[in-house]
Amino acid sequence: MLYSLAIKNILASKSRTLTIFLLSMFATAFFIVYVAFTNGSHEQMIKSSVEIYTGYAHINAKGYQEESDYDHLIEDAGQIETFLNQKPFVSNFSPRFETYALLSQKEKTVGSMITGIIPSRESSFSHLKSSLVKGSYLEDNDTRAIYIGSDLAKRLSIDVGDEIAMISSSLDYSTAADLFKVKGIFKTGLFDFDSSSAFVNKTYLDSVMMSENKASYFVVSFIDNKAADHYVETLNNDLPQNYEALSWKTLLFDLVQLIQVDSLFGYISISVFFVVIFFVIMIFNYVNIYARVRQIGLLRALGFTPKDIRVLLFNELLIIALLSVSFGAIVGAVITYYLEIYPITISGLAETYKEYGIISDTIPTHFDTFTIIWNALSIFILNISSMFYPIYKINKLSVTEAMRYV
Repeated sequence: MLYSLAIKNILASKSRTLTIFLLSMFATAFFIVYVAFTNGSHEQMIKSSVEIYTGYAHINAKGYQEESDYDHLIEDAGQIETFLNQKPFVSNFSPRFETYALLSQKEKTVGSMITGIIPSRESSFSHLKSSLVKGSYLEDNDTRAIYIGSDLAKRLSIDVGDEIAMISSSLDYSTAADLFKVKGIFKTGLFDFDSSSAFVNKTYLDSVMMSENKASYFVVSFIDNKAADHYVETLNNDLPQNYEALSWKTLLFDLVQLIQVDSLFGYISISVFFVVIFFVIMIFNYVNIYARVRQIGLLRALGFTPKDIRVLLFNELLIIALLSVSFGAIVGAVITYYLEIYPITISGLAETYKEYGIISDTIPTHFDTFTIIWNALSIFILNISSMFYPIYKINKLSVTEAMRYV
């Protein structure tokens, strides 16, 4: 009987019911979309930093991350290749040799990181090949060809086909020098990277730097990169004692901290949002219930107990909360899914925020069923919590006070 009466009361108070329904539905949809934007931006930052060049994991000699010098190189790259070939969860890997050199063209000289890569393998780990804007990408049999960042090319005032001189220190600390021809120019959108990076076929660079069968580190990808931490732990258990495997979370520790700080501020914003929504919904529930004080007094006079009134009002608000949160979750999910497929594009966004690792003009969202469910559940709990005070206050009134209430 109380349930049927609750439905009749909901239908009888259409304007108040619609107000509470729309408020809860909007709050649910807004919260879902907000969290989707936050998670999407974090995923974009990770993909930008990890997949452009860094990779999901590295294997290097212990101490290399603290001191990236010739004393902490992988001395036997073949041993690591054999080791990785035996791991079924490793999908691809490739050695890199990094060194710093002076690049000179006519009157301009600029310091740059020169990296020896195996071009055919590199496309599995980075966006170097897909970031080509002029000329062509490196090949495994290239000799004096160099692939250079767009901003570094501007600093040197060079273009495809120009020659530049490289001066560095070889592994025996003698002078290493050579003349390279610019084969291609790339642009990832990461300003620091594009302004200080150049790439050469590793086989040829090894002959110049006397680094045959040596590597600064191996970049590794897995059959499931989301489980990189687990696979890195497995690698560390099996690697020779003088080597270590590091996941992208360690390699990009500053990025992880940035995301954590951003998440913290996001949680603070969400907490404020929750508090505001809680009190707004509670006020509307309070107004809705107190607009019916005389009706409730009449029910008490007809024999309804305070418990019956509590159950009746709770059923009314529970039905509205279930419907509004469900509709809000559907609306939020549809918006999130649509924006994940067709993200919002703001021209010039990447250029404005490139120093923060934003390399796209799109504002991404991330559609995740579990996240949508707990977001909707959070708003539902807020709705339930906001019911207790108004119900408690109205039950404090006596039958006489309720009947005379204006």
